[in-house]
Amino acid sequence: MAATNDTSFPERNRGWYQDDLIEVNEPIRKLLENYSKVPSSEVVQHVNQIREKGFASNPYPCIGLYRFANLTLLTHPLYDTIVRRLKSGEATYLDVGCCFGQDLRQLVQDGVPSRQLTGLDIERALLELGYDFFLDRDTLQSRFVVADVFKGATQGGVWADLEERGFDVLHCSAFFHLFTLGEQISAAKQIAKLVRKGGLIVGRQVGSVKPGDIPAIKAGSFSYRHDVETFGALWKEVGEATQTRWKVEGTMDMVGLNINSSIEDENSRRLLFTITRVD
Repeated sequence: MAATNDTSFPERNRGWYQDDLIEVNEPIRKLLENYSKVPSSEVVQHVNQIREKGFASNPYPCIGLYRFANLTLLTHPLYDTIVRRLKSGEATYLDVGCCFGQDLRQLVQDGVPSRQLTGLDIERALLELGYDFFLDRDTLQSRFVVADVFKGATQGGVWADLEERGFDVLHCSAFFHLFTLGEQISAAKQIAKLVRKGGLIVGRQVGSVKPGDIPAIKAGSFSYRHDVETFGALWKEVGEATQTRWKVEGTMDMVGLNINSSIEDENSRRLLFTITRVD
């Protein structure tokens, strides 16, 4: 989940600022009650307050529509495998575009040592709000990095350290679909440098049964939505450019979509993917 610096509020009138919740889904409720120790009677208010603060600094659909409250990694078919992998040794995890770090906290709740987990986002404000959301500033040992995927090594030590460390599991949800096809390829080339051989990239994004350009959230701009075949072609091109090889698997369904919203239509699908670095 990436962010935008646009701090104006016209976006609320474009259909991506939902009314305050009157209830939250069970997984995020359990995480807030059990991990963060938020009293049950205060959970809904707590989520609404974080959404308001997050949208004020970064008026993004995934915040305005409360999609940050959906623990997307938890729904991935490899989730249990990922937890076992991270708990079995010194395997490492990176969440690209982590927003408030909600999926990272779920891993901690499920027994993964927090020191093995890293969150990355371009917006420091969202990372800071993550501590307010989960009330763990003094206990969480995970590392959070403010960086721009597109700038890669030009950012100096912060990115060089990520490349040097390498990661066994990357979570990258609601990220690629924000950009043009060319921008997606550029970002994927940078992300590829962070994945150890045998490592995984897992995530979800909005795909389409008719892959191609669609109007993006900023007036006059476009982003590209994939099906499984075009997403695989992207990673083939990335592999050729970076001398790596990738196996791309994916499924498309209607889970979590609203075809009547301003950002989705009848061709939209949830694209759930697993990308394995095989060489």
